[in-house]
Amino acid sequence: MGQNEDYSVGKGMAFLSGLMIGGALGALTIYLLAAPTGKKVLKNLQQESISLKGKGSDFIQTAKQKSIDLTQRISSAKKETLDDKEQMIPIPKDY
Repeated sequence: MGQNEDYSVGKGMAFLSGLMIGGALGALTIYLLAAPTGKKVLKNLQQESISLKGKGSDFIQTAKQKSIDLTQRISSAKKETLDDKEQMIPIPKDY
């Protein structure tokens, strides 16, 4: 029985090592076939950077416009509060 058990253990180890090597080779093949080339990656990066640059300048313009609008609102609110204070009738504190 000892020799038969050694044979089946050796057979199991051969199967597992073959399975591991086959899996690694399959994964490597899929990686090499699915991964884009360096030129494609660089081209995609250039296109994305151009797109993001355009979005960034739009964002800056929007932020500037909102800043101007808020400044105008604050200045008009200050003018209104000054006008309101000037129109109020002072009430004496004696009574």
